[in-house]
Amino acid sequence: MEFFEVFSAIVNSFCFPSVEFYFGVQPLSPYIALAIAGGIYVLLYIFRAIGLFTMAKKQGKNGLLWCAFVPFASTFLMGELAGDLKLGKSRVKHIGLYVMLGEIVYSALTAVVCAILIRALLGIEGSIVFEPNADTGIPVNTFNGSDGLITLYNTFSILSTVFQYLLIVLLVFLYIAFFRRYSPLSYVWMVIVCALLPVVTPFLIFAYRNRVPVDYDRFVQERIERMRRARQAQYGPYGPYGQQGPYGQQGPYGQQGPYGQQGPNDQGGPNGQSGQGNARPPEDPFGEFSSGKGGNSGDDPFGEFSDPNQKDGGAH
Repeated sequence: MEFFEVFSAIVNSFCFPSVEFYFGVQPLSPYIALAIAGGIYVLLYIFRAIGLFTMAKKQGKNGLLWCAFVPFASTFLMGELAGDLKLGKSRVKHIGLYVMLGEIVYSALTAVVCAILIRALLGIEGSIVFEPNADTGIPVNTFNGSDGLITLYNTFSILSTVFQYLLIVLLVFLYIAFFRRYSPLSYVWMVIVCALLPVVTPFLIFAYRNRVPVDYDRFVQERIERMRRARQAQYGPYGPYGQQGPYGQQGPYGQQGPYGQQGPNDQGGPNGQSGQGNARPPEDPFGEFSSGKGGNSGDDPFGEFSDPNQKDGGAH
């Protein structure tokens, strides 16, 4: 698949007649484009094959080692190395098989499109000219040929585009399963990069070839447990506020109540440690201004300001 991706990119960028109009240079020959795409594919093939072969050998899949060196079969091997794909409560087995079949169909359709383009660019059958569009007047690359050839080209181009999008979806699922096992902490970024730039995938496979695959679900559970234990070791079993509550050992204000050990009016109340309920009368808040006969509630709180000659029950 990587071969057709690279070749299509080179042809669309450097082989059409519009290159001479925009850049003033002759378009690249389709043969040169094939050679460049082939060289890049060989490089990707080597990295991908070495990476998958090493991974398969470490997992003991000796019967599938040959798949690492066979196009399309290497995709199947990649799926077997990834294991089952978990989607919610269901599991998808052999995800690599579905991706491999999608690659075969997409590559066959794209090969027909590329063959038609090559023949048109070489002038063997049909042609591609750079001319103004009949509706907009803007110069575009236009494929010219017989009605049957144009119909064939358009049909396979549409089918190739449809299967390309379907293949991208399948590849995303394959990448999720694969990188969850070999790069669980950053698998999301790996999936995004490989989906946008498929040519990066062989290099990542080669880079991860010596990693030990992990069970992603167990990895997540163990990671959560380690974080919980680290938090417990730092703050205690009840969080950052104390052993049993945010303000004390047993409650928010202390051991047994907000005012002391037993309650506001008992041993730990605000009026003393040994008070019993409401048995103790409240003190006179104006005792210092009383006549000095005591602090009971019956004393005149304004005694010192009264007439010294006044008797009890008397008047001026």
